[in-house]
Amino acid sequence: MRLTKLELHGFKSFADPTHMVFEAGVTAIVGPNGCGKSNVSDAVRWVLGEQRARLLRGAKMEEVIFQGSSARRPVNLAEVSLFFENDDGQLPVPFQEVVITRRLSRSGEGEYFLNRSPCRLRDIHDLVRGTGLGADSGVVIESRMIDALLSDRPDDRRELFEEAAGVGLYRDRRRSTERSLEQTSLDLARLDDLITEVASQVRSLARQRKRAERHTEITARRFAVELTLASREMAAWKDELAQLAARLDALRERAPEGQRQVLTAESARDVAHASRAAAETARHERARAATEARESSLKLEAEIAVAEERHRNALSRRQRAEQERTEGAALGERVLAEWDSARAEETQTDAALRAASEALQHQVGTEEEARGTVAVARDALERADKQTRELRDRLRRHELEREGAERELAEVAQRSDSLAAEHSQLAHQLRGAVRELASADAALTA
Repeated sequence: MRLTKLELHGFKSFADPTHMVFEAGVTAIVGPNGCGKSNVSDAVRWVLGEQRARLLRGAKMEEVIFQGSSARRPVNLAEVSLFFENDDGQLPVPFQEVVITRRLSRSGEGEYFLNRSPCRLRDIHDLVRGTGLGADSGVVIESRMIDALLSDRPDDRRELFEEAAGVGLYRDRRRSTERSLEQTSLDLARLDDLITEVASQVRSLARQRKRAERHTEITARRFAVELTLASREMAAWKDELAQLAARLDALRERAPEGQRQVLTAESARDVAHASRAAAETARHERARAATEARESSLKLEAEIAVAEERHRNALSRRQRAEQERTEGAALGERVLAEWDSARAEETQTDAALRAASEALQHQVGTEEEARGTVAVARDALERADKQTRELRDRLRRHELEREGAERELAEVAQRSDSLAAEHSQLAHQLRGAVRELASADAALTA
């Protein structure tokens, strides 16, 4: 069995599909630090089933996928394939070339393939067990493993030597056998527990069977006792039936007298029921009459209250009307007095106007003799005209005020008449309400 080829795609620094062919002899990879030499050994360890990201120089498993660079975008899938020759049939599969493939996506989904067919990691471990291959085997030796070989601790060196000698296969088998034995021991302990539980259930069932037998025996004895008791009760009932038959004969003899008493009592009961019904009817009628009287009394009281309120309103309106009529009469008297004074002023003005006209005529005759006197007379005439116009304006205003006062006086008189009519109507309603209240009081007293 020999490694012939390694294919990488998207694993760490191998962004493009990369094929490494291992010919016969030694294949060496030479390069400066950081060029990706260790990524080849990490790829081999990863495809053989390494699950610890720390041993692959990362914090989590998704970091083995190419993360991108300044010139390239990151990829979403990492895939590594190992090709082995199987001409000697050391690998237990019927193929001359065995291809082990591992694939991981950035979403965290991982897959294993054996000759391009999906499989489990357990299948790959079973396939390479005993061949020296494996994630922890000595086939892939890193610098830390060389440090372990040169270490002073014999346990570290022995582990590597045992792995190289193929002891790991038997160690794994021993571990699997020990786990199987432990599981068998647990199953046996569980079986002992079940046996103990079933034994306790059997003992409980035995006790229950004894109780059932005892219950059957007691039930049979109880049935016999119940039969004896029933026979005795039957005899007692026969004696009691004989006594009841004798009593029945005596009661049959007394039955006609009892029937007559029952008929008499029923007749008395019917009469009592009739009298009670009549009394109930009378009581209902009295209660209804009292209710109607109470309702009519309440209604009359409400009407009386409304009538009193209307009477008070009418009195207040009548007082206001009388006050307004008094004020209108005083205003009319003042207007008449002003009218008389205006007529007197008008008479005086007419007299003055006539005197002024005579003076004007006299002054016209003597115009040529006394122009100064004419000028004075002309001024006096203008003043007299002005006074006349003012007196006429005052007379017109007084006439308008007199007409307005007469109209207001007529309105006040009309309003006083309507208030007097309303007052008489309210007084009539009040007298009717008083009469109804008196009749209601009499009915309520009755």
